[in-house]
Amino acid sequence: MASAKTGMWTAILGALIILIDGLLVLANKTFYGWHYGSASVVGWTEIILSLIMMGLAFYYKKSKSAIGWTIAILALITMPFDGGFWTIGAWIALIGGAIIATGSE
Repeated sequence: MASAKTGMWTAILGALIILIDGLLVLANKTFYGWHYGSASVVGWTEIILSLIMMGLAFYYKKSKSAIGWTIAILALITMPFDGGFWTIGAWIALIGGAIIATGSE
């Protein structure tokens, strides 16, 4: 079984990809596919949720299950805002959250 620390780094990697996507959406003022809202809404939603995921990931030792599943739920929330290739960040963060929640210490 993977360790919770591995899950933390996996979740942070996924959140970084989501953050990059949000910044690119704001910079280019365009996004791929159908989304909820304008480019500004999509970009800022991705940025805010990814920063929350990264912040929570560092506290994985406090309550692994609560932190891990919260990160997984936030990753699921970002999926409708991601498009095309960038959805991979949400999947990686989802896997990282699950590893944190179920991982050993």
